[in-house]
Amino acid sequence: MANAAAPGLRELKKQRTRATLIDVAIHLCIQQGYDNTTVEQIAAAAEIAPRTFSRYFSNKDAVVVAILDDVARDVAASFARQPTDITHYEALARAHLETFRSAPYAAPGSASFDRMRLLLTIVNSAPAIGLAPFMFREDGFQHGAVSVAARRMGVVADHPAIRILFDTWTVVMAVACRDLGTPGGPPIEPNVLCDRIESMYGVFTRLWSP
Repeated sequence: MANAAAPGLRELKKQRTRATLIDVAIHLCIQQGYDNTTVEQIAAAAEIAPRTFSRYFSNKDAVVVAILDDVARDVAASFARQPTDITHYEALARAHLETFRSAPYAAPGSASFDRMRLLLTIVNSAPAIGLAPFMFREDGFQHGAVSVAARRMGVVADHPAIRILFDTWTVVMAVACRDLGTPGGPPIEPNVLCDRIESMYGVFTRLWSP
């Protein structure tokens, strides 16, 4: 008997198309630059119509940010394992460090870390992207961690405290990742990223004191 939980053919096709769009967007952005890559080019390379593209992603920023999907799931799983007697910010910091120090990410030539490396290569070479695509959205790439945070806080997912937590953490991560992989900058490697996260989190926590 077929597994009732298994996705049907239509859903599998949607998943493949979405994955193809992400892979094509990565390739084009790395090859010709983020600013020179258009939705129409991504759609054409994926052999779909631009109108079909809009069924999967609202714009070019959204397809690039989707590179983070797998990483975000792993961070959310680690976030859920953090103790509740520490601040939510510390729990997020520990979750990111635990994820990037784990075997799938920290191993030499890690395929798991490749997407993070590609995302940072694109973002750090295109300042125009800015922080907006990474800010809080209840249904965005952070949705798994948002659910965990809501349970930790005992609030609904659209509570202002959730937005403050994730928007603030986005800024911390943006500062930690700045210039990685750029000419003359540090390499995009798990240990370098972890050192940066620890350092910027330390700066962040010192700001709490008078």
